[in-house]
Amino acid sequence: MPDVKFSDVVKNLMDKLNALSVVIVSRDGLMLAGEVPSGVYSETFSIMAATILGAAVTATSEFTKTAPNKITIESTDLTLVIMSAGKKLLLCVSVPSKMDLSKVYKEMEQAIKQISS
Repeated sequence: MPDVKFSDVVKNLMDKLNALSVVIVSRDGLMLAGEVPSGVYSETFSIMAATILGAAVTATSEFTKTAPNKITIESTDLTLVIMSAGKKLLLCVSVPSKMDLSKVYKEMEQAIKQISS
């Protein structure tokens, strides 16, 4: 594991993006660090995030040799981004729906460099 504290990465992203949640998850769905709103079951969220990316990998394997590294889910009030963070981790960030996604992607990519190095 890298020397960076996962909790520091979570806090940094929460602050920079004014995120609703930031979670670092193992590929098997175990939450390693994160902040979620009150009332959100972090265990359920983590398992479902890993399942969503896993399902996308399976579905796209029928068409291409390259697995997806990012899933973006948009609703009327929030956007959830799940990104691959190396072979063992995922980074999940939810932000208000009007947030500039290019900024979200950029900040997440920088964070991934820290946690997957």
